[in-house]
Amino acid sequence: MKRAPTTFALVLALLLAALVTALTLAGTLSTRAGLRAAGDSYGRLVVATVTAVDALSARDDAEARAALATLERNGVRLTSDAPLVEQQRVAPMAAQVGRAVGDMLGDPSRVRVVQQAEAQIWVRSAARPDRWIVMQAVSYRRQFIRSMLALMLFAGLVAFAVATLAARLLTRPLERLAAHAPALLGGQPIQQHLRGSPREVRDLADALGAAGDTLRQSARERELMLAGISHDLRTPLARLRLALELGDAGDPNRRDAMVTDLEELDSALAQCLAYVRDGSDEALREIDLATLLVQLMALRAQPDDWRYEGPDSVRLRGRPSLLRRALGNLMDNAERYGAAPFRVTVQRHDDGAHVSVQDHGPGVPDALLTQLGRPFLRGDPARGGAAGTGLGLSIVKRAAEVSGGRLQLENRPGGGFVATLVLPVGTAAATPA
Repeated sequence: MKRAPTTFALVLALLLAALVTALTLAGTLSTRAGLRAAGDSYGRLVVATVTAVDALSARDDAEARAALATLERNGVRLTSDAPLVEQQRVAPMAAQVGRAVGDMLGDPSRVRVVQQAEAQIWVRSAARPDRWIVMQAVSYRRQFIRSMLALMLFAGLVAFAVATLAARLLTRPLERLAAHAPALLGGQPIQQHLRGSPREVRDLADALGAAGDTLRQSARERELMLAGISHDLRTPLARLRLALELGDAGDPNRRDAMVTDLEELDSALAQCLAYVRDGSDEALREIDLATLLVQLMALRAQPDDWRYEGPDSVRLRGRPSLLRRALGNLMDNAERYGAAPFRVTVQRHDDGAHVSVQDHGPGVPDALLTQLGRPFLRGDPARGGAAGTGLGLSIVKRAAEVSGGRLQLENRPGGGFVATLVLPVGTAAATPA
């Protein structure tokens, strides 16, 4: 399997590519600017030389001839030959000087640039049009190339050092985070190891820590579920086994007890499955909350013990099966742990619809009140010792979170217990990640 490049290598390559591109662009722009400036400067010298040669060639005295001889020894001469046809590519500097001279003289046709061993500039004489003034073009090509190479080499070394340092500074926090990731997922704080790290790395560490908390919570819930299922199923299974061994299947009363045990097993498994399947995959639909509550109250074993107080219609978008299960669990808890009469109230507030299920039982001790909603936590010691899986309020709490609401639990001042399910109204319920 091909090994993927490290982040350090990728960042280093990216920085080097950016720096090389910047240096190349800067070198190209500076070369163009330098050619233009040099062309203008040397162009003025050529124009001055041409003007001087024209003036000297118009004179026929010893002083003029001596001056022309001096110029010829320095590479400036007059000739009646025509300039050669250009066979080679003209050096950029000579071409720039030729253009500048033509612009300054006002007649570019008088100027020819010929590239031989060295570049030459030919200018037709204004005083004697049959003659050409020839001079060697100034060339610093080799010196320029050597200086540019030296500059680029030095700049490249500096860029490499800077890129290496920058890449190391960028990747070192990631390396520290990777080294301490197991401890972070295990719940240990590692913020002291990330001091001076960029904000994105700290945000990533926080996200990993939250993911670790979620994974640990899920693992604890699975362990609790396995333990709860094994505990809740052991007693009914033992009774069924004993009844079968004693041959009680023929006794109608014993058979009814066996059916009750099977129903208890089925209820326990249904609660566990409802807790695992949080209902977030159910489609959102328009629901009349008041109608749903009245239907659930009519299906109770003692519907006369229940009373509804609230609007005739409360429309919201939600998951029908999820809300039916959650509200049914609240009613089951009220009947199992509380006492009649029971009351269901619906009130509209700014944060949504508040559905409260109240009973007149003994309530819950304050020490246990803050723990209600945890999986497999039963309120039996405080509220009557009734049977149950301990998942009822856990399912309601998860349903509230999936629906974008919350669950509030409190004791009534005059006695009893109140469970309030807050559901958003008028907007689609949000599903948590």
